[in-house]
Amino acid sequence: MQVEEPNVEDNQIPDNENTQERRLRYTLTKPPALSITITAALQHILMCLPASLAIPFIVADGICAEYDSPIRTTLFSSSLFMCGVCTILQTAIGVRLPILQGPSSVFLPVILAVQKSDSWKCVDSAYANVSTYENTTTPMNVSSTTASPVLLTQEEKLQQLSGSIMAASLVEMLIGGTGLVGRLLRFVGPITVAPTIALIGLSLYKIPIRYSKSSWELSLTGACLVVLFSLYLGHVKIPLPTRTCCKPKGNSNTKVSGVRLFQLLPVLMSILVVWAISGILTCTNVFPSDPDHPRFRARADAKSKLIHMTPWFYLPYPGQFGLPSFNLALCIGFMATFFASLIESVGDYFAAAKACEVDAPPTNAVNRGILLEGIGGLISGAVGVGNATTSFSANIAAMTLTKTANRYILLCAGVIMILLSVVGKFGAVLATIPDPALGGGLAVIYGMLVSLGLSTLQYVNLNSPRNLLILGLAFFIGIFVPEWIDRYPDIIRTGSREADSVLKVALGTPMFLGGVIAILLDNTTRGSRKDRGIDAWQVRSCPHKDSRDTDDTNSGSTTYDFSCTSVLYKYLPCCSKLPFMPAYDEHTGRTDDNCNTPMIIYGHSTSL
Repeated sequence: MQVEEPNVEDNQIPDNENTQERRLRYTLTKPPALSITITAALQHILMCLPASLAIPFIVADGICAEYDSPIRTTLFSSSLFMCGVCTILQTAIGVRLPILQGPSSVFLPVILAVQKSDSWKCVDSAYANVSTYENTTTPMNVSSTTASPVLLTQEEKLQQLSGSIMAASLVEMLIGGTGLVGRLLRFVGPITVAPTIALIGLSLYKIPIRYSKSSWELSLTGACLVVLFSLYLGHVKIPLPTRTCCKPKGNSNTKVSGVRLFQLLPVLMSILVVWAISGILTCTNVFPSDPDHPRFRARADAKSKLIHMTPWFYLPYPGQFGLPSFNLALCIGFMATFFASLIESVGDYFAAAKACEVDAPPTNAVNRGILLEGIGGLISGAVGVGNATTSFSANIAAMTLTKTANRYILLCAGVIMILLSVVGKFGAVLATIPDPALGGGLAVIYGMLVSLGLSTLQYVNLNSPRNLLILGLAFFIGIFVPEWIDRYPDIIRTGSREADSVLKVALGTPMFLGGVIAILLDNTTRGSRKDRGIDAWQVRSCPHKDSRDTDDTNSGSTTYDFSCTSVLYKYLPCCSKLPFMPAYDEHTGRTDDNCNTPMIIYGHSTSL
């Protein structure tokens, strides 16, 4: 890539620093034109759209919502609304880096686990109960001796999800608001993260089965297309016309540049292609028109009633499904998911700082980011979307590829998502995507989730019997115990139905079991930091230490602080003592007193 020569004196700034400064087209402090801002914002939205579509539908399946129920559209619109709100909060107030917030899949294993309780079972297995696709070797002579509880309605299940997410999000707010993030992450290493994240993907294998049941041919096509686009065609650039400036007179002010669309949007393009194929097969009557037929869900018009049943405009609001209630089992499971999401988000903060070419985030910025994610989870629970938001790594990679890392782009993306969520018909059209179109993409996405967790093992000495034993136990018990609870649900009898429910959800959540075993054994058994991968995985977050960058646009004070900090501290000096607020000295200006706190970079994010 050709770099324009800087207009400075010779030997004033090293060449490598000039190249570094001019690598990004649009930095945090250099906003692009409005047209580029909107275009880049739409790209970020398209990249998170597959997850924004799939996760609300899976939540709807978890509460046994009918196939053409308007609740699916409501959940999708509400989820997209919360993505926009949380993106704006995180970018403007939280860690203050351009990080998109999207629905987190780490909550799905808990929902699948609670489905095994008697009160959450679906009456009609024809409707989206993922837990019905269990192993057929389950003994048929096992029966419960207790009285059957009353089945919960869809609204009651959403109320329990809402209240439990709100209660669990308070824990994340406490971790971020009190500054416990740095202290807790000292006990977390690659050996802990690998099974925790990988078991999330391994535990979700039933979901692609559920979506592929109506037409495995289309799902297989979708999975193959994702692989084709991302691995074989990822380097292909699609020519698109762009505007250029500062051209000599007489020359054309337009040029053709290539964009790697297959690399940026493989899942979304796969969904669109399979959706189009389904439409063709529907028009040619390949799929049956009988709603009771198993292959009916592969039709493109199987959920067309949603478009007519959904209003043009709908504004999500807290308590739209009723007053939130509390479920202890769900709350404990969600606490584990928030901790897993916390680890991933901290890594994404450092990856975003690297993509934006700014200093690593100080501890107060990380604490503030986790605090805002907890607040986002609290609001999401109040709205009733059934899950919370987390940072999306794919959008961070998009900033590196497109060389556009400006806050206004993500703020614009948040505003657009809010506007789209209000238009109910938009959500209804997207809710009509056939199941097989989602099944193939989900299989690849969850497979990638497994590999992302395993990628942290590159820092670990895998020749150490200690490390192999810890990893083996964490993975095996994380898979074995939930399957054991699934096959023999009546084996846990404490005499209290509430205690039984809590134990079933806790023991039925793979990432909770694997993470607890890994963190316990890794911190209580003897092992060198080098073999554990701690030294290679940790960095010190000290943005001003040994900094040779003379440009203050990349300094921590301008990147992570607020312009009103000095005014706020003038009238409320006690605010400078809060762990999520930047330190301030009246004589020397802003300082960073958290440089000695070791922070951890999440394994897959460092590849950026």
